[in-house]
Amino acid sequence: YSIVRAYHELLASDPEITMPVAAIESLIELLRATPASTAMETVEVVKKEKARLLDSAPNPLPLLAGADLFEQYLLRSLRGQTAAAADPVLGFDETRQHLLHNKLLFAQRAKAARDNIATWGSRYVLDGRVVMAAGGSRAVTKILLRAAADTTKHFKVIYVMDGSPRCESSVAALRAAGLDVEIVGPHKVAYMLKDNSQINLVLVGTEVVLQNGGIISRMGTYQLASLTKLVKGSLKRFYVAAETHKIVRKTALAHPQVLRVGVKQKDISKFANLGRDIDGEAARDMVPDQEEVDYTDPEFIDGIITEQGVKMTTQIWEMVDDYI
Repeated sequence: YSIVRAYHELLASDPEITMPVAAIESLIELLRATPASTAMETVEVVKKEKARLLDSAPNPLPLLAGADLFEQYLLRSLRGQTAAAADPVLGFDETRQHLLHNKLLFAQRAKAARDNIATWGSRYVLDGRVVMAAGGSRAVTKILLRAAADTTKHFKVIYVMDGSPRCESSVAALRAAGLDVEIVGPHKVAYMLKDNSQINLVLVGTEVVLQNGGIISRMGTYQLASLTKLVKGSLKRFYVAAETHKIVRKTALAHPQVLRVGVKQKDISKFANLGRDIDGEAARDMVPDQEEVDYTDPEFIDGIITEQGVKMTTQIWEMVDDYI
């Protein structure tokens, strides 16, 4: 059993699955494959394979969010079953079978969470206004589709395209629902925000929510949040749509310290000397990698739309113990 292969197969087989949930399901499937016969052996195997999975990803934080949730759930289940059973081994076997039989429950709950996010987030989409969106987030798409279903609302979407298939898919879904969607490149964001007074809402998703309320998301999110704050005199608001299973017990004290939480980024130091010629290979390396992420400080975020409601960034710290 290769947990890394299982994780990637899950992501490829279900376009709706999130990275944390794929990590959870691959760890559950590990229980089927492991020869461990006791709770202690299983916990050790899970810890080892969790580390292997995290080490395989340039940005392991979304996987860590799911893996931590699973590990805590497994430990609580094992303690509960062992306490309730006269035979600890029987309790362990019952727990393993329960997890295997309910593997898809995590994905179902995640999709239900996205539906609830759409309900909360659609309230912020106002009639006669313009929403700017970016990143290809499935949660953001759900919010806009839910708002579009309200016949009392007529709004426009400006979508910032980064060349990713997810952005193209989101735009196609929105247009199919009858929404007026204008697409712009990242270079035009500042102009659009400053020139269009009708934009009152900027919506993005995220790969992970840190416990200080900051987010790590696709490269360009920090730029978009910064520009939104720059023109806040026009009452523009920057909101993040995120399921609570994306909350991770990590934090970054300042933007440069994001690398300290374990995200591996492309080294751009070789481009520091702009006076020299850049060869073809180096030029190709300068094209943004779709796996690259950046850190957006909580001070740039007006709210995080979760399935539990819209939260201030200062509330995330209190939620960590509830979900992790």
